[in-house]
Amino acid sequence: MKTVPKYHTSNTDTVLAYQPEDLEKLNGLFSEAKQLWLATWEEQGRKDDGTCCLGKGIRIWFVGKRKRSAELLTVIDSPPCQGNLSASRSVGPALELLKSHGIEARYFDGWMD
Repeated sequence: MKTVPKYHTSNTDTVLAYQPEDLEKLNGLFSEAKQLWLATWEEQGRKDDGTCCLGKGIRIWFVGKRKRSAELLTVIDSPPCQGNLSASRSVGPALELLKSHGIEARYFDGWMD
């Protein structure tokens, strides 16, 4: 992990961002969180409530190779529903799992279709 500015190098707001080698180590945990999110969504009835949105998922701050600023990277895609409300209602346990392992992640609602 590396402390870098958010979005552009002249930004004074910095963040501790994951690097490519960090993601390789976390793939198993990301898979576990994805399965937990899917299971939670299924337990809630596999609903598809809300606005149709693309790109929903769980994001972390990431700085790529040869980059000097961080951007948000989606590391876990939402369950197979279009509705943003159904996805956001079921994401909690997955975020808690990541948090329990010290990973600062956030839910992203995607873009309206």
